Amino acid sequence: MVSLRRVPLSGDELVDWVFKQFIFFLSRKTLHIKRKKRLLDPDDKSHRSIMGMMDSGAAPKIKITINCAKSLHKNRDKEVETLIHELGHIVFWKTPERFIKQIEEILIDRFTQEQKNFLKSFIPRHEVKK
Repeated sequence: MVSLRRVPLSGDELVDWVFKQFIFFLSRKTLHIKRKKRLLDPDDKSHRSIMGMMDSGAAPKIKITINCAKSLHKNRDKEVETLIHELGHIVFWKTPERFIKQIEEILIDRFTQEQKNFLKSFIPRHEVKK
């Protein structure tokens, strides 16, 4: 498990608190992250492609799937933005989608590059087929 005392900080107390919450969940054995090239919205009948999905259906396990298609994420830095969004659903679990998007935009601006790189280290390099 990653020590929360050794994570990079931005100097902003609220942003650092959220970052530590993200790291707390990322370092748990019950959270699994995977990359998949063709990720479709299961709730949408037209099966539109989505950037990421957080599935907490099989409690206590939480699964985050990130669409790694180049048409949606030009590079791995963009995948970090999706990871921030999906972790926002975990930390702020009763918050509506439009507020999660606002939180995501604020955190992307406020996290330092070092913090973003630290989050990127939790995203696997390989992709899964299923």
